[in-house]
Amino acid sequence: VYKITGEYSNIIRFPGGSSNTVSKRFNKGIMSNLVNEVNNKGFHYFDWNVDCGDGAGIKDANKIYNNVTTGLSPNRENVVLMHDFENNYGTLNALSEIIDYGIKEGYQFKKITMDTMEVHHRPNN
Repeated sequence: VYKITGEYSNIIRFPGGSSNTVSKRFNKGIMSNLVNEVNNKGFHYFDWNVDCGDGAGIKDANKIYNNVTTGLSPNRENVVLMHDFENNYGTLNALSEIIDYGIKEGYQFKKITMDTMEVHHRPNN
C-alpha cells in the first residue's frame, strides 16, 4: 500500500473475520495466533457487528436494507459488513436508502482510522 499510495496502512480485516473457522481445517489455532501477531505488530483489525448478508448470497436490496437497519444500535459503534464484488447490485441498490435511514436516525458515517474503537469477534480457532 505504501509503495502505491505513500501512506502506511495499519488497519485490516481478516477474510471471514477473526472468528472464521474455515482456516481450522488447514491450520488449527491460526486465527488466535494471527490476532495476537497483528496486535503485537501495531495493526488494528476490525470485524463487524452488522452484516448486510451479501457475502452469504443475499441479492435482494430490501433484505439487505432490512438486515442493516435492524442490526444498527444507537448504543454502540456500528461496523457494517458490505462487499464490493462484481454485479453486487443488491447492496448497491440498497446503499442510498441505508444512508438516508442512518442520517434520519442520527447515525454518523465515518471512515475507520487508528482512533476508531475496534469491533472484534471472538476467535474460534
